[in-house]
Amino acid sequence: MSVTLGAQGAQGAKMEPDFDGVLAEIYGTTGYSTAFSVSAAELAYLRDAIFNQWIGCIEAVYPDHADAFREVGIEHYGSRSHLISHETLWRKENRVLRRESVATVTQLDFVKRITTGLGRSCRILNVAFLAGEVPNLATYGYPEIYWRLVRPHAIDDVGALHADRWYHDLLVGNRRLYDEDETTVKMWLAIYAEPALNGLYVVPGSHRKQWRRKHRCLADGYLRPILDEPLGNYAKILVPTPPGQAILFNDNLLHGGALNVGTTTRVSIEITFIVKRSSIMR
Repeated sequence: MSVTLGAQGAQGAKMEPDFDGVLAEIYGTTGYSTAFSVSAAELAYLRDAIFNQWIGCIEAVYPDHADAFREVGIEHYGSRSHLISHETLWRKENRVLRRESVATVTQLDFVKRITTGLGRSCRILNVAFLAGEVPNLATYGYPEIYWRLVRPHAIDDVGALHADRWYHDLLVGNRRLYDEDETTVKMWLAIYAEPALNGLYVVPGSHRKQWRRKHRCLADGYLRPILDEPLGNYAKILVPTPPGQAILFNDNLLHGGALNVGTTTRVSIEITFIVKRSSIMR
């Protein structure tokens, strides 16, 4: 697919945020910024890439049901998900965007604008797995861009509140994901979403506090870090995100998926940008 880059965001908004202002939000009081969106053409490319991977995985494992899913499309995946094993099919390795798609995405204007805004040395975190997992060599060792499916009213499709830094401490055993003079900024991007009915919870200001956490072993056998104390005076809020709207946030910010109370499947993409600490000290 040929992607034509434009000067307008997916909702018609200007796409040139002041990155000094964005960084002031990410590392200031709130810990996150909603000043960034992708163009309509970029959103269309991402939707096509995810759909092709989604239907390809279904065809490979459940060929007899592929036509039923193709008929309803990914937005209405939830209405057919009982036909397959959702938990088994959508392991992370099947949701990491394929290498050829990533090669295109990393050349799109929105990635270039973010990496420029976050500093010349900014790069995307490579595909990583939790300590103990066996990496899929087909998806290992290139920039990690992965997508999620959250079906309507499916509580198991969303995770508990956490900070990304907690996962970074668990990933790939004792090997560092990035250097000591680096940190990360996460981009969460709505691909299909119903604003205020599904999306991402954030806890403004929570990046400034050291939170107690514990580790829970989920059905896949791997540990996941979760919050182990009440929020107290902090409050989680659901950020209204139309398709194409991004949230950029601090790696210490508490966040988590919201229960989908809409009528369609929420689809989102996540990208972790590695940033030199010196580049954010402006």
